[in-house]
Amino acid sequence: MDRMEHFHGKLFEGDRMLLEDVDGYLGVHDRKNGLKTYFGYFEVPTERTQLIDGRNPYKLVFDDGRFGNIYADLHPSNHPGQSVAEFHISGGLRK
Repeated sequence: MDRMEHFHGKLFEGDRMLLEDVDGYLGVHDRKNGLKTYFGYFEVPTERTQLIDGRNPYKLVFDDGRFGNIYADLHPSNHPGQSVAEFHISGGLRK
């Protein structure tokens, strides 16, 4: 893996926008079979964490037009009033 890429985008559940100002980092691992595995993290205001359930898929849409279906787990952040959503992209990143 090289450096993680900074991204900005929006988080959706179906057609409903949950978060409109997602600012995070995206990483990629190249697998032996030539496919890629994407993962990353972004911060979520603590008062919005109830919107994210680790068992449900969400759609992360990047400002550059790329998107992917993600599963996210929430963890405490070092920043007051924030939690960290760590995610992996299921099915690859598309444009």
